[in-house]
Amino acid sequence: MAWENWRGNLLTNLVNQAAVNGVKKTGELILFEAKKEVPLDEGTLQRTGIVIMASGNIPACVITFGGGEGTGFPIIPYAIRWHEQNANFQHGRKRFYLRDPFNRLAEKTLKRFLKEEMRIFMS
Repeated sequence: MAWENWRGNLLTNLVNQAAVNGVKKTGELILFEAKKEVPLDEGTLQRTGIVIMASGNIPACVITFGGGEGTGFPIIPYAIRWHEQNANFQHGRKRFYLRDPFNRLAEKTLKRFLKEEMRIFMS
């Protein structure tokens, strides 16, 4: 039997696009939740939260606070300090404001979004 109708490249592209979309949605959800935990005084640190997708249609992203090169924000020097050191944060704000939402949400959220994206492409 010949594989005359094999469309492996199409399938590869669909799966890759589903992965890119799933990673992007997961990063955005983690950022949304992290913004609820980031220490808040004037909101400067909170406003620097951003999801940066990898170039070249690769399913990878960086979720970051604190500005710097490629983010469009100036460097916020206290971003790492407030992430790592405990302090008297108010209104439910806390240290590990990015690590904790990532650990809590990344795996199950990515799985959910990948399933959703694959359904979209396969229907």
